[in-house]
Amino acid sequence: MEISLVAIGRVAGLIPSLLPYLKESQDWTRGRATVDDILRMVLNGQMQLWVVYQDGIVYGHVVTEIKQYPQCKMLTIQYCAMQTGTLEQIEDKMHETAERFARDAGCKGIEFVGRPGWRKTGNMYGYSVQSVMYQKFFKD
Repeated sequence: MEISLVAIGRVAGLIPSLLPYLKESQDWTRGRATVDDILRMVLNGQMQLWVVYQDGIVYGHVVTEIKQYPQCKMLTIQYCAMQTGTLEQIEDKMHETAERFARDAGCKGIEFVGRPGWRKTGNMYGYSVQSVMYQKFFKD
């Protein structure tokens, strides 16, 4: 398994392979972003698209954003969706690649918001839990 940053000019050609994973990311946003919104942010350079693949077959994606805070930059993992069992195969390489990319971009660290189940994996890679976001959505 490999993970690679996708050049903006190559995004369109990967959309058919990535669509199931982009739809999964859209579903996790619970109405805050659509597949089109995610792709627009990637294509305008606001976010970076990473593809997880092996032997030319796409197994998922990660979407990151370099956020500029008043005193520093952080690499924020915004979206992540993969075939079942893929994360366990790629997570070491994914974290190494993300850290190298963040350092090269002048970021002071990496951040993400995730469900409580991410605590164990986060701890394993040196992340500490600062907060957990809970949400309530109004019914129409």
